Amino acid sequence: MKKCDVKNLKISKKYANALFESANEKSCTQKVYDDLVFVDETVNTNEQLKDFLFSPIIKLEDKKDVINKLFSIHIDKNTLDFLYILIDNSRLYTLDEILNQYSYKLNESNNIVKPTVISAVELNEDQKNSLTVKLENKLGKKIISDYIIDEEIIGGIIVEIDDKTIDCSLKTKFDNMKKQLTKGN
Repeated sequence: MKKCDVKNLKISKKYANALFESANEKSCTQKVYDDLVFVDETVNTNEQLKDFLFSPIIKLEDKKDVINKLFSIHIDKNTLDFLYILIDNSRLYTLDEILNQYSYKLNESNNIVKPTVISAVELNEDQKNSLTVKLENKLGKKIISDYIIDEEIIGGIIVEIDDKTIDCSLKTKFDNMKKQLTKGN
C-alpha cells in the first residue's frame, strides 16, 4: 500500500483509536486485530485486488460489494463495517498504517512492548532471555523483541523501543571516542 505521510499518519491514528475504542467496548480487540491482519495480507498479496480497491474510478458500492464477497464470512461484522467506512471516506489505502497504529494500541492495552534489538551477531537464547528479563524489570511490561543482525555495529547491541534508542554498540563507542580525541586537537 501507499507509504504513509505525516497527514495520513494522523488520520490513521484517529481511525485506529476509534476502531480500538469500539472493539474494546465490545470485548473483541484481538479479533478485530486478527481480521485487520487477514484483510491487509490479502490485499497486499493480490495486485489486481489492490488496484481495484484503490482505483478512484471504481464506484464505492462496487468496492464494498467485493469486500463483502471476499471477507464477510471470514471477519467480524465490526471489522467489515469499518472497512466500509474506509471505502466511503476514500481511506482504504491507509489500512497498513491503521493496522500498525491499532497493533500499538492493542499492545499498549495488554502491557506489551515490542522493541527492536540490533546486534552484530545472532544472540543465543540465554542472551535473549537475559535481555528480555532486564527490559521487563526496567519497564514493568511484557517484552516481545524483534531481533536484527547488523554487522556494521561491530559489537554490542542497540535497543529501539518506540521513539527511544539505547545504543551500546562498539561502533557508537568508537565514534564517540574519535570525537573526543579530535576535539582536543
